[in-house]
Amino acid sequence: MKKINSKLKVISAKDLGRLALTDFCPRCFWIERNLGKAPSIFPSIFSSLDALTKRSVEESFRKEGKLPDWLKIKNIKRIEKDILFKFPFKKSDWVLTGRPDNIFETEEGNYHIVDYKTAKFTDRQDELFPMYEIQLNSYALLAEKYGLEPVSDLSLIYCQPKEKLDNYNKFKLSFDIHYLKVEKNLEKVEELLNKSREIVNRKSPPLGKEDCRGICHWLGKSYDLLSENKV
Repeated sequence: MKKINSKLKVISAKDLGRLALTDFCPRCFWIERNLGKAPSIFPSIFSSLDALTKRSVEESFRKEGKLPDWLKIKNIKRIEKDILFKFPFKKSDWVLTGRPDNIFETEEGNYHIVDYKTAKFTDRQDELFPMYEIQLNSYALLAEKYGLEPVSDLSLIYCQPKEKLDNYNKFKLSFDIHYLKVEKNLEKVEELLNKSREIVNRKSPPLGKEDCRGICHWLGKSYDLLSENKV
């Protein structure tokens, strides 16, 4: 039996969100999906800080029955258990996956999904906002497929470090909290699922984005260099 290439079957909410970025390159995406991603150099400290933020919220709710004072979200009845969503979409032939930072059930019986970002808040001018928007909408689509419906609110919670330390001797740092509401648009998620499938199913890679500085750019430069030196 032929083994199924998981890179061509499973896509995460974050990877799908990359298709919404202005610098998205379909050629790089095709290469990554068919040949594998290059090693990531993104610092893991940001993931650790986001995990601590989530732990702060869950510990407060478990011990005191409410969200921590720094998180100003009202009418929360409970926090859904941590879950890795996986759902197959037959039309696009993708298994979409995602693990939201937190899903809150409201007093009205709706669901509010939040994603924490340890980053400087720049409103919707953040160049990564389109990716975050699709990421959160992917979570909403998955949550409703799992029966957590309706999802009424999607929020990005930016935890921005203050410019000054609270205590210099103890190196104690505080954060400013900014809230950014994300509009619900589940149709866009399925549209990008179809678009991503169309790209990876090509027998040969599509043209790259003009002025791309990603994988396809460097592979092209490497090929030219090797050809010149006849290596």
